[in-house]
Amino acid sequence: MTKILSLTFSVLSVSLCSLMTAAAHSESTLNLYGIIDTGLAYQVISGSDKINSSHFGLASGIQTTSRWGMRGSEDLGNGYSVNFSLENSFETNNGMMLSGGREFGLQSWLGLAHQDLGYFRMGRQSSYAPEYFLQIDPFRGGMGQARMAFAFGSANSNTKYSNLVKLMAQPLPGLKVGVGYSFAPQMTTYYYDGTKAINATAADYNFSSMDNTRLITLGTTYSHGPLILAASYDQVMPNLNAGVPNQVANPGNITEWIFGGKYDFDVVQLSFAIGQNRGGVINMQYVSVTSAGKGPIEASSWGGGPGAMVFDPGMSFNSYMLGFTLPINGASKIFGAWTQAAATGISNAQSGVTSQNAYSIGYQYDLSAKTNIYAATSYATNAGFVSNANSFFVVTGLRHRF
Repeated sequence: MTKILSLTFSVLSVSLCSLMTAAAHSESTLNLYGIIDTGLAYQVISGSDKINSSHFGLASGIQTTSRWGMRGSEDLGNGYSVNFSLENSFETNNGMMLSGGREFGLQSWLGLAHQDLGYFRMGRQSSYAPEYFLQIDPFRGGMGQARMAFAFGSANSNTKYSNLVKLMAQPLPGLKVGVGYSFAPQMTTYYYDGTKAINATAADYNFSSMDNTRLITLGTTYSHGPLILAASYDQVMPNLNAGVPNQVANPGNITEWIFGGKYDFDVVQLSFAIGQNRGGVINMQYVSVTSAGKGPIEASSWGGGPGAMVFDPGMSFNSYMLGFTLPINGASKIFGAWTQAAATGISNAQSGVTSQNAYSIGYQYDLSAKTNIYAATSYATNAGFVSNANSFFVVTGLRHRF
């Protein structure tokens, strides 16, 4: 850890000094982009006293959350640039904003970068887990319970943290090493008192540093030819001064690490990942088709909302993923995955559930370079760590990128 910090801050120092000597006049670019994704979903959730329902209808953001955004860059010379990203997420079917109603809830950051050395970014952005594991997940972070994030909460590509500073260095060809710190993630936060989840969300960025929930994120990835490897570590520290309810004692930190990779054998790509959670979950598991968590039924054993942080000292589980991507031709592919979150700790919230499993398969056909159709099905047991809650869905849809 000390070596990583030393390396990354040395890179930043060299970068800033070099920027002072770069040309003052430079070229600027601004790009407008987006994704519109909508389709049909049929879902049945059964076998639990808490959940017993079915749904058929339109669903938005099944494969990828619908979004639009702006990317900008100014060339400072000598390989350096100033860049930014502003990205909004929305429901295609009704036009409503997601990400808690934020104007640019998916991304809102400004930073400096060098084409060979790395980047420095400040603002609302993801941790390193989704940044590095999106390319390993066969479902590319989409399709609800089919995605890797159903068992690895920190890898959720829709989870963003406010007030986050990230520094990524590229010390060797193919190797990236990153460190980040959020002074106040401003996520929905729950504390589990042994019987129920208590909402203790701090919406504001409080003045005293210790009056905020805080996040540390670390990550590294290495790619060489057909091989990709990645590792991440995320730790969330509670707001001990004001955020913890009186009935919750010693909540501790939430930690999650993930290690995984992918190998391209030309005829098939194979993916794997293993991980471990302690002290709660960084992104709550829930039952939902859409990537934004707006399905017909949402549930977790804690009773809180989806996509939240939950501090639960008794909760711990190991996570696993095995997946594949099978190219059929230049325009189509089949992909699938098995994920499991296996409980290793004792928490009343789990109600005796030992593991959550999901078995999923999907298909994509590219109509053009920017438009594709897709179909997928998934079956999950003990979904959201709710005992006997079985979730089955079939989806099909159309996605266009611009």
